[in-house]
Amino acid sequence: MINTNVIPLQIGLDQYTQHDDDIAPFKDVVQPEDLIDSKRAFNELSSLDWSFENENTSFLTHDIHTYPAKFIPQIPAQLISRLSMHGDLILDPFGGSGTTAFEAVRLGRRATSIDANPIATLIAKVKTLKLDARDLVELHQIESSLKKYLCGQDSSPEKLLEQYSDLIPDIPNRTKWFSDISCGELAQIKYYINQMGSENAKNVANLALSKIIINVSFQDSETRYVSKMKNVKIGEPTTRYLSALKPLLEKIRKTESSLRYGVVNFITANTLMLSSKEIPDESIDLIVTSPPYGNAYDYHLYHRFRLLWLGYNPDTLRKIEIGSHLRHQHEKNGFDVYLGEMSQFLMLAFRVLKPGRYAAIVIGDSIYAGAHYNTADSLAREADGIGFHVLGNIPRSIHSTKRSVIQAGRRATDEKILILQKPPVNQTVTLQSPPYNLKAYERSLRIREVTSLIGVIPLSKGDHLEVDADPRILTKARRLTFTHSISYKNGFSESTWQAKLENGLVIVESLRKEPKYVTHGIHPYKGKFYPQLAKALINISGIKEGATVLDPFCGSGTTLLECYLNGLRSYGCDMNPLAAKIASAKTGILNVDPDILAHQARELRKQIQHAPKPLPSVRDQFSTEAITEIENWFAEPAILKINWILKSIRSVSFGSSRDFFEVILSSIIRDVSQQEPRDLRIRKRKDPLSDADVFGLFIAALDAQYERLQKFWSIRGYSPYNFIPAHVCSGDSRKIEPFTTMGLSRSSVDLILTSPPYATALPYIDTDRLSLLVLYGMNSSDRRPLEHNLIGSREITNKQKQEIEHKLEVKDSVGLPAPISDFLVNLQDLMITSDVGFRRKNVPSLLSRFFIDMKSVLSNCYYLLKDGGEAMIVIGDNTTSNNGNTIRIPTTDFIEIIGNDFGLETMERIPITVTTENMIHIKNAITKNLVIRMKK
Repeated sequence: MINTNVIPLQIGLDQYTQHDDDIAPFKDVVQPEDLIDSKRAFNELSSLDWSFENENTSFLTHDIHTYPAKFIPQIPAQLISRLSMHGDLILDPFGGSGTTAFEAVRLGRRATSIDANPIATLIAKVKTLKLDARDLVELHQIESSLKKYLCGQDSSPEKLLEQYSDLIPDIPNRTKWFSDISCGELAQIKYYINQMGSENAKNVANLALSKIIINVSFQDSETRYVSKMKNVKIGEPTTRYLSALKPLLEKIRKTESSLRYGVVNFITANTLMLSSKEIPDESIDLIVTSPPYGNAYDYHLYHRFRLLWLGYNPDTLRKIEIGSHLRHQHEKNGFDVYLGEMSQFLMLAFRVLKPGRYAAIVIGDSIYAGAHYNTADSLAREADGIGFHVLGNIPRSIHSTKRSVIQAGRRATDEKILILQKPPVNQTVTLQSPPYNLKAYERSLRIREVTSLIGVIPLSKGDHLEVDADPRILTKARRLTFTHSISYKNGFSESTWQAKLENGLVIVESLRKEPKYVTHGIHPYKGKFYPQLAKALINISGIKEGATVLDPFCGSGTTLLECYLNGLRSYGCDMNPLAAKIASAKTGILNVDPDILAHQARELRKQIQHAPKPLPSVRDQFSTEAITEIENWFAEPAILKINWILKSIRSVSFGSSRDFFEVILSSIIRDVSQQEPRDLRIRKRKDPLSDADVFGLFIAALDAQYERLQKFWSIRGYSPYNFIPAHVCSGDSRKIEPFTTMGLSRSSVDLILTSPPYATALPYIDTDRLSLLVLYGMNSSDRRPLEHNLIGSREITNKQKQEIEHKLEVKDSVGLPAPISDFLVNLQDLMITSDVGFRRKNVPSLLSRFFIDMKSVLSNCYYLLKDGGEAMIVIGDNTTSNNGNTIRIPTTDFIEIIGNDFGLETMERIPITVTTENMIHIKNAITKNLVIRMKK
């Protein structure tokens, strides 16, 4: 349910725009095969200029807080782009301020970042935050409280010290490092932070506090740990805090759109002590890290006062800090101790990496007791001994403006990127089936999509499948449809993308297939094929990510949405304008910024809930030509409510979100009308409605769809694909213009996947007539030509019927291949001589027109398909009768013949069955279908 008690965000649309103009573009890996040739990968990385001398290294939130020795974001960005794929899990065992995690999420990966320093964890968390309205309210509250203090300043330093004494940390020689003014005001700020209920808001507030601590202390500077007395005035710490908080919030808000769906886990821990419970064996797809350099930095000292003021003990960090200069002096250890700890890290890396995957380590040389050590070469030898393939070192120079803020680190003028690979040993995995029962044809499709994607015929192990393959190719198992999890021999298991789409993050062992995930269930639509079938067929086709798919009969957009969810470029066309609107809404809404949609939904809900009583007696949202028919099919109160909802929708929304809201309204139109909801035909209720709960049904439908969107947003960061917007148009697929208008051209389509209207099977326009009436103002006279012109329509004019009948009587082929024309001629002869009603007498003419129309469509499909491209057509036979005898209409055979006649070679016919819906006239439904698979 949409929360209406949240204060709307008072920010313009530009705040939701990704501000990444200064971010260098990177070529992204999209296929597992790109990871297999390690030599090529290393050579490509070696050929790059790693100095990034002229690059902006502080874009978005990368510069929200000082941090010593962090590497510039372009380094992990390049490594992540070339050595991993979308949806992969990236680990940085020395995460620092979260540079790797940030770039991983920005590039569509997931991330785990580990660091022993809690200040580092805090910076990283805030870098990748998404703030909601409640967070902003709490941050504004602390801002208001502190401004009141500055205006009144009714508390002396002594009073603040006394009032908040328990919040002042135990700092040895406190007066040497902090004045009473600073201690009192910092403690007061801590008090207000502690009152916050939101963890996110608290983290932002604490980071702003961390930013000013050195400035209001007596420490000489960020990089010089000596005391130097300063004149800190009353109110200065608070003023500095407010000045730090504002730009911090601005940075976070500008960054949110880049990281909105990110999946990232921050762990504060000693990397060397991590167990398989915290990071499971062979669960990581890539490691990118810059470990502490030997004898270079003292993070615990750099952050000493920050740690103390935020409630941590610097000594805890000091005792475990790898590469610490002070620790080296205190323990009198040397490079061998540092190398030993780095060797432990390499053993961890080897344990958690999946076979065949990479580790990239950015490291500089070390100096101990005046001796120079080539750290990268030493680590390479250690890694080789552990079992890694050492691909080599890539040198990079460090520009003087991009060196460490710590003096000890400024001596470094270059460093190396060590690239390692865990040997690619084949793995055996178990592919767990969905919790619901699969039909026989679905079990067959399941095996076939595994074979197509992974290239191995799986072994059946009861309800599950087992495959042995290269671990990088096994990554494709995430894309399977009728597999919900992948289990490895070491006990590690991961869900497929399909399982997350259907169930979200919490896997529910539902015994029923979920066909309405994401926006698939936004609107009822008769005769559509279910999304799992569309996805399985896409997998079986073997097309690559980014390929182009066309559905010339897109209906409500099942194929288009599956293409969007699975990284494909899709185009769809339908003559029914409502169908095109549904398809456009269910795909387009996924590209709308969630904050914008949430704001619009709240405003829409508010306008509906606060509608005046009685409602204005107006119909200004309807076409004047449609009013009479609307009054015939809706009770007066329902008309006024529908008008109010339409007016509200059009006042608060635009583009895809407006389509989304209007389609939701359309989804309840039949239920609030005089139409018998279970009847496809035009038939009124036996008991007419005097009113209808239009508002309640609309809000319930809106809440249901919004909840599904929230579920999708929560798992979007797990996607193994880059999402590509769909293209939809309302047009006639018998003509080439709708396709060229969308940007398609000759030989531009990789796959055609469609389920055409079955000949004389469903009255699509009649079924949707009330929605067309309300949303488009199409009255019966406007709908009639559309109904007649629809491919597969059961309506035909006398003139059309007579022309076709004449051709059949004189044994004219009507432009169709001989087997089809012969069948139609014989059927015409049979119907003329039989005592049947006008509907059956129309069948030969209707079928002739249908196959002629399908010939035109298939001609366009052939023109648009690439050489070697495939057409998958989901269609079934139907029947007619004569004198009690059932006559099969071999639609599947005839469609195949037409395709063959154009040069589409039949690859196979895949038998499938479909379920039926609880509708009157269901006896006429077609439940046995084929997928006709043809190739150009």
